[in-house]
Formats: sequence, C-alpha cells, structure tokens
Amino acid sequence: MKISQTAAAKIKATLQNNPEKLPRIVLKKGGCAGNTLVLLLATPEKNDTFLEIDCIRFAIAEDAMQFIDDIFIDLKTGLTEEITVQRTNAHTCRCGKSFRL
Repeated sequence: MKISQTAAAKIKATLQNNPEKLPRIVLKKGGCAGNTLVLLLATPEKNDTFLEIDCIRFAIAEDAMQFIDDIFIDLKTGLTEEITVQRTNAHTCRCGKSFRL
C-alpha cells in the first residue's frame, strides 16, 4: 500500500479533529467494474488488520486485505477534494475507481 504526500496530509488533518476514529479501507460492491475499495473515517471492527504508513494507522477490513499490496491512496483536487483508493495492477473501469475480481 502506498499513499501520496497530499493524501497523507489531508488524512492527518482530518484525524486531528477525530482522534477516536481511524482511516478504514473496506471492499464495497458497486461501480462499473463491480467492486470498489473505499476509505472511511470509522471505528475499527473486530477482524480488521492494522497497518501504519507515513505515521498514519489504517484499519483494513478483512475482505480488503487481499488487495493491500496493490493499493494507492491519492488526493484528487478540482471543484471538490476526494481521497481515492485505487488498485494499481487490476482491470479497472475507465475512471480507475472500480475493478473486477
């Protein structure tokens, strides 16, 4: 799992106002290719695995763990800011957000 400097800074700033929560990566059904990895600000669950990157402690949902080596987290800016979680070596939809298993 890799994270851009801009995404790390945004997550760290968000965590300052939410010290009881962690960034949590989960696998969701949806998107044009069928599956999406989503980053939530949430309380970790019992079966989560924890990983620290760039001084940020992440909770990884059990069903998302199989993709952990293939994840890149980035901050997309424009009219709005959005933190994206993308698989780097997967067949994805055109926007790169969803993928096939």
